[in-house]
Amino acid sequence: MVSRKRHFLGILFLAVSAYAQTGETRKPAKDSLTGCVDERDGQYVLTNDTNLQTVARLQPEAGSPDDNFARYMGHKVTLRGKLSREGTPPVMMVQSVVPVSDMCAANPGTH
Repeated sequence: MVSRKRHFLGILFLAVSAYAQTGETRKPAKDSLTGCVDERDGQYVLTNDTNLQTVARLQPEAGSPDDNFARYMGHKVTLRGKLSREGTPPVMMVQSVVPVSDMCAANPGTH
């Protein structure tokens, strides 16, 4: 009888552990975009590095200063955050900026 009880408790413990690892504790997935930081019409944007077309408008995550984007002007970066699929161009709520290159320019022959 004790063996059955121990076996049952072991299975229950494994089930609870599995739920805790895969259940409600997951963090939402983050979107990421790579491109060049620019300022257009008084707003920071991310452009592609092929023809410098605007890919997304940039907004800092709540509590982050807006001037963090200024230090990456003209640089190629990877942004992580939440991309709103609504609007043209969409808005990215930026959580982090990872530098990729100190320079960003359109490929020769494209304008």
